[in-house]
Amino acid sequence: MLLDMTIANFRSVKSAQTISFEAVRDNRFPESKVVEVTEKLKLIKTAAIIGPNGAGKSTFIRALEALKGIVCATEETENPLQILSGTSFAYSEEKGQPATIIIRVLVDRDEESGEPTIAQYTLVSDREKIFEETLYHLQGRSKRMMFERKVDENSLLLDQQALTYTYRWGKMYRGDKKRLVGKVDEKHSFLAASAQKGSETTGLLYSWLSDSLHLLPMGVSNISEKYLINRLSEHPEWVQQLINFLWSVDITDIRDIRVKDERIIFVHTNVTQHYASYFSLESLSLRRLCLMGVAFFDAFIRNQTLVIDDFGMLLHPNVLCHIVEIFEASNIGYGSQMLLVDCNPSLLKPGLLRRDGVYFAEKNSESATVYFSLANFKYSRSKDKTQSQYMNGAFGALPILSEFCFVDTSKDKEE
Repeated sequence: MLLDMTIANFRSVKSAQTISFEAVRDNRFPESKVVEVTEKLKLIKTAAIIGPNGAGKSTFIRALEALKGIVCATEETENPLQILSGTSFAYSEEKGQPATIIIRVLVDRDEESGEPTIAQYTLVSDREKIFEETLYHLQGRSKRMMFERKVDENSLLLDQQALTYTYRWGKMYRGDKKRLVGKVDEKHSFLAASAQKGSETTGLLYSWLSDSLHLLPMGVSNISEKYLINRLSEHPEWVQQLINFLWSVDITDIRDIRVKDERIIFVHTNVTQHYASYFSLESLSLRRLCLMGVAFFDAFIRNQTLVIDDFGMLLHPNVLCHIVEIFEASNIGYGSQMLLVDCNPSLLKPGLLRRDGVYFAEKNSESATVYFSLANFKYSRSKDKTQSQYMNGAFGALPILSEFCFVDTSKDKEE
């Protein structure tokens, strides 16, 4: 499970910004919406980033996407760091500093003590080279280094074609060490190389990134249909579950969903007759709902951290809230999580999300993104007016609107 992630110098984020799933101690917030790891550590099931268009809400998602892409890249990928291209602060001539991503993930439990093992991984990189990569395991009050990899500053100053690194390994590290050092270049992560060679230590976090972190596609590409085909073929009993899920949001004309010739076919009825339609020809809202439904089913049977950008795109506000309630109610066995990114203030509906799971995004005076928690503001459970307070500007993170009038300058030119 994801505890938190901190990013700096990445896209629209300049100074270090953190989004956390760790629940604060406040008896006004519902306990049903958290997973208890220990008596002192509880993690939120559903969190959301809310704010105006262009505020940098999706920057956090792009950082998760970049981290997964870099660490899980195959050896054949020439330069996985290119996924960092297009950032605004990290690669400008003025700043010239690398991006930093720090993530903390619950990856295991100690068999004897039952204490959770938390992996803390740091990646400092630009699109051409990794500057620093470290992995620590946190257990109770103990913080143990697993490995540390830092670029040798002399090789940077000499502008060598092949950079050299200084490595350190902790006593608890298990896996290949020196044999890998010469094989991992500046564009690839040691974490990936070590995990792919069977390291018990790095394999825990690597498995979470590759298997448990699910960044849901938007629903417009072939990737979406392939994902649905894969999951419905493996779990044919989910077809009826998916039909029931769609019925729960008032899509009641679908009688069957079939996989044929590597394509998904929906069978509709209009009371008197049936007709078939391919997935690619259905509305984008229906495709997105199907993706969300099947991703939910996955999260209900195995530990997943599900990330959905533009969550409410093309969805009615009532539907948006209802499917969050479905996820919360059914997510009871495996401690899965969901992170939503959206502009829609419907997510602030009383009782839908815990206040410590709601983050706002806005631009500061430097046009850099900052995130801040709704839990920082005063709150009365008996008088929850969060939605109206937000719309009235109590928390910020609202678009600043001004008048606009189109001027047809072509007429002036003609005259």
